[in-house]
Amino acid sequence: MNKQTKLTRTGINALTSPFRWIIVTGIIYFIASGRVDILRAWLYIGVYIVGSLINSLLFMKKVPELLNQRGKMQEGTKKWDKIVIVTYFLFAIVVTPLIAGLDYRFGIFPLPYNLVYIGLGLYVISDVLSIWPMLHNPFLEGTVRIQKDKGHKVIETGPYSIIRHPGYLGMLLGSLPIPFAFGSALSFIPVIIMVLLVFIRTYYEDKTLMIELEGYKEYSKKVRYRLIPFIW
Repeated sequence: MNKQTKLTRTGINALTSPFRWIIVTGIIYFIASGRVDILRAWLYIGVYIVGSLINSLLFMKKVPELLNQRGKMQEGTKKWDKIVIVTYFLFAIVVTPLIAGLDYRFGIFPLPYNLVYIGLGLYVISDVLSIWPMLHNPFLEGTVRIQKDKGHKVIETGPYSIIRHPGYLGMLLGSLPIPFAFGSALSFIPVIIMVLLVFIRTYYEDKTLMIELEGYKEYSKKVRYRLIPFIW
C-alpha cells in the first residue's frame, strides 16, 4: 500500500463493498431458488470473489486515495445520480437474483448450463473495464459531482482516449452476467432496466460535465463516443 496514503473507514467500505454485494446476492438467490447446491451459481460467486480480491490488492497499492473517496456519497453529488445509483444497485443486488432464483425454482425460462461461461466471460471483461479507468482517473469517485475541492480536470489518457465514460462501459457489461451465470432468462427483465439506467447515468453525467467542467467540450470533440465505440 502507498505509505503516504492509508485507507480510511470510507476506503475500507469501498474495498469491502463488492464482497458484501455478492454475499447478499447469493443469499437472495439461494433462498429464492430453494436450493444451495447449484454449481453454476457457486462457480460465478467464486470467480467474482477471486476477481474482487485481485482488485482489492491492486487498488490498495495503486489508488488508495481514490478508494477513500469512493466509499461514500460526497458532498455535491447530483440529486439525480443519487436516485439512479440507488435504483441500479437495488436491481443488481436484490431484484435480479430474486427473479433468477424464482425462475430456477419454478423452471419458467431456464437457460442451459454451458451459458454460465458467457456470464463468467462478461464478468472478467467488465472487471477489466472497471479497473482500467481507475488507474488513470483520480477523479473517478462513485457518484457524479464536479470535484472543485480536488482541482477536477479532464482526463484523456488510457481508456479515456477511446470513449468518454469507460467506467460506465464496465458497469454496463457488469450488469449482464447474472442471467447467464444463474441460468435465468427471466432475469433479463431487471437487467434491461439496469442497462437503461447506465445509459441514463452516462447521458446526464456527460451533460453535467459539458456545462460545468472546463475543457470537457473540447475533449468531447476529440473523443466523440460517450459509452460504446463507433455507436454512441
